[in-house]
Amino acid sequence: MALLGELTPIVGTYLLLASFLTLTAHIAARNFLGNVPFTRALAIGPPIAVVPFVLQRYFGLLIIVIALALDLSLFHIVYRIKWRTAGFVTAIHVLVSFLASIVIGGIVYLVSLGPPTAPS
Repeated sequence: MALLGELTPIVGTYLLLASFLTLTAHIAARNFLGNVPFTRALAIGPPIAVVPFVLQRYFGLLIIVIALALDLSLFHIVYRIKWRTAGFVTAIHVLVSFLASIVIGGIVYLVSLGPPTAPS
């Protein structure tokens, strides 16, 4: 039972990250490529979400470079687009993910503050 207690947060974090990356990949692809099916984005998010879990003992910059290379390759393969176009979509994916994480982090911070107290 102890394994379930340690495994549950890891699986939950992975699923949350994979869902977030899938959604932002779809937004990036739709922004640059037009109307694309969401099912293709399902092939982008989960493999990229595995990278930080598998390579967590290595230097952070190495993890970012590998994740970007994987993101670029997956966009090229899954959407069947040229490398240059995949590079643009990857750049948009990074930007959308960064901006969305700032907004979500801000919302979480504001919610964590709780309701304002009444003046005394």
